Amino acid sequence: MNQRLRQERSVFLLFLGAMFVSLMSALPIVTVTLPSARPAQLEPRAVVTFEQLDRNHDGYVDRGEALALPQLDRVFNEADRRPDGRLDKVEYAKALALIDQLK
Repeated sequence: MNQRLRQERSVFLLFLGAMFVSLMSALPIVTVTLPSARPAQLEPRAVVTFEQLDRNHDGYVDRGEALALPQLDRVFNEADRRPDGRLDKVEYAKALALIDQLK
C-alpha cells in the first residue's frame, strides 16, 4: 500500500477515535439533564394490588379493607356493580379507572 495512503488512513482513524471519545465523554452530561425534561406522567406510581387489599383472602375487597386506600373509598359505591358492599377484581379495576379519572 502507498505510504501516503496509509498515513491518511491512520489520520482518519485517529480522527474517528477522537470523535468517539469526545461523544462518549459528553454522554453523562446529556443523560443527567434528560429526567428533568420528562413529563410527570412517565414516573412510575405505586399501585396497590387487589391481593394486597384483600387481607382476609376471600376474593373480595370490602369497605373496611378499602379504607386502606382513601381514593378507593371515594369511588367505592360507583365501582360496586352489585351493591353488595364488596368489590371483585373486575369492580376493583373499574375503581382504579375511576380514580385515574379523578386526577
